[in-house]
Amino acid sequence: MALLSHKVLYAAIFSLGLLAIVTRLGIDGNSKAHSDVTRLRFLPSSWRAKRTFYVTADEYPETEYVMGIPGFNYLRNLYFSNGTFLVLTTNPSSFPEQGAGYILSGLVDAHGKRPAAEEDIFAIMSPKEATDRGLLQPAAIRKEGISMFFNDVKLGDRSSFLEHYFHFIGELFLGCWRLMIAAGEREFPARLMYRANATDWRDRARINTWFQQSVLPDAAIEGSSIFEDRTVSQMTFIYDRIAIADRWAAHRVSQDVKTWNKATADLPLLKVPSTWMDPMRNRIKALAMAEQCDIHRKHAGVPVVVYINRQLTNRRLIDGDAEALLKQMDKLNNEGVIEFYNAVMEELPRVQQFCLALKADVMFGVHGNGLSHQLWMKPGSGVFEIMGEGFARDYAILAEMMGHEYHAIHYNETFPPDRWRRPDGSSVDQGPDFHSPRIRVDAEWFAALVVDVARKRIPVKEPEWSLSF
Repeated sequence: MALLSHKVLYAAIFSLGLLAIVTRLGIDGNSKAHSDVTRLRFLPSSWRAKRTFYVTADEYPETEYVMGIPGFNYLRNLYFSNGTFLVLTTNPSSFPEQGAGYILSGLVDAHGKRPAAEEDIFAIMSPKEATDRGLLQPAAIRKEGISMFFNDVKLGDRSSFLEHYFHFIGELFLGCWRLMIAAGEREFPARLMYRANATDWRDRARINTWFQQSVLPDAAIEGSSIFEDRTVSQMTFIYDRIAIADRWAAHRVSQDVKTWNKATADLPLLKVPSTWMDPMRNRIKALAMAEQCDIHRKHAGVPVVVYINRQLTNRRLIDGDAEALLKQMDKLNNEGVIEFYNAVMEELPRVQQFCLALKADVMFGVHGNGLSHQLWMKPGSGVFEIMGEGFARDYAILAEMMGHEYHAIHYNETFPPDRWRRPDGSSVDQGPDFHSPRIRVDAEWFAALVVDVARKRIPVKEPEWSLSF
């Protein structure tokens, strides 16, 4: 009996010691994951050991600007009170010299423009000034974990741009995620916060909501009503860590964003490891495998080619070219050169769509939403975007961030990056037939190009299952 008691005692001492090492427990009750542990695995934001929810005024921490680019910015200890985001700092020079307008926009003005946020929306000041002006309550409620705040909002007949798979997942969410990884974070977001109404950020196909509920099942989804509730709550809130995405701030400040008319134009400047999308991809992989999806090639040496077929939509190939293209792909499939999938996404179950993206070595299609699925391909895959005589850089930016080999296709030639600008440096426009049902492709020429790019992917293997970085 005494021997058993000693064993129990030793086990308890060992467990407490291990817990102290892992979490760095303190006598004040505060704790956090040991840095060596957080480097080992990618954790849900809610995993972190909790601090007290309530912070007294004499313990208010200063706001820290971590990093950012125009329209995508990451901060620690950002305050929110009476509808205003407050930066409390004794070192304002550590924030972007452009001020609040680099980070956040106001509502549309009389000229239909979205100006920089004024002090009623986003203010930078010293803790003393905030106290003297009565902008803070005697205590604050801490919002733990990583928050993502999307400032897009529908005004009048102008879209919020959130009700679209590409514009939300492929632009604003992706920008916040890349920013987090660049800042060294290793957690999933604890909450997604919208300034827009739910009807303005739910896309028609409901892929955005599917993504949130399936890939981020433990993240809180906070719509405009919660934003409004906090505004009138007569409470001060502190966002532990927050990534802010503001499309109009990017367009207002960044020259490259203006040139390409793409809010994401600066995102490739954020340096991240090649594995930066692995945690998201691994969650989708886990879900797909749970539904018995086989994400591997049928034959190890035969690369998988997925065609995003848009023939049921308005922006599509002419019928003759579409038929010739399928004939060429089926021929290559029957000869064992490629493993081909003709994916009409509107007709496929949601998980099956993502399963095809996971297994694809090469993806191609006419410019459109389905090419956002390249996010879930293996890094270094091949992407072809078929378009009319013009050009839009949406999916080229995604490919650049993912490390894919990307080719824009004009009928029977590639349209390389050195032709994306006019002589004066401005971007070429989309052209009159860009969104038409009259897009052309030379099927035989294109099939040869697909084979060339696909064969280069034969040695590429599906990454081993891991949440490590």
